[in-house]
Amino acid sequence: MRRRVLVVEDDDILRWLMTEAVTHLGHDVIECANADDALEKFSGDQRLALVITDVRMPGHMDGIDLAKAIWAACPELPVIIVSGHMAPAPGFLPANARFISKPCTLDELSRTMNQLLCIQRSGQNGPRTPTGGRP
Repeated sequence: MRRRVLVVEDDDILRWLMTEAVTHLGHDVIECANADDALEKFSGDQRLALVITDVRMPGHMDGIDLAKAIWAACPELPVIIVSGHMAPAPGFLPANARFISKPCTLDELSRTMNQLLCIQRSGQNGPRTPTGGRP
């Protein structure tokens, strides 16, 4: 089943690679170059199944701040946090989040996405809107 995934990465080449990988895995992608733009897309009428975000980005917030803002509005939305510079402390991320170190393999990305999408699917009865309610 094709799901809509928001990919947030400030590096043009890495964003293109991640977008291609997620598309190759059978999903539709919305891409953003920073967390500020991603938050705008998230708060629109887009139905998102998953967010993949880098940590370090220019703008008013980084990827961790973006994840927190998303969870404040929609606690069940899964988020994959990627970084080549840091790793969150054990217990920092909620159950519907995962950390992937850069660079990652397509297998690692696929396994992590499937894991989170299965958690999301089992936790709800239908699609949701960005505010967390049912359409």
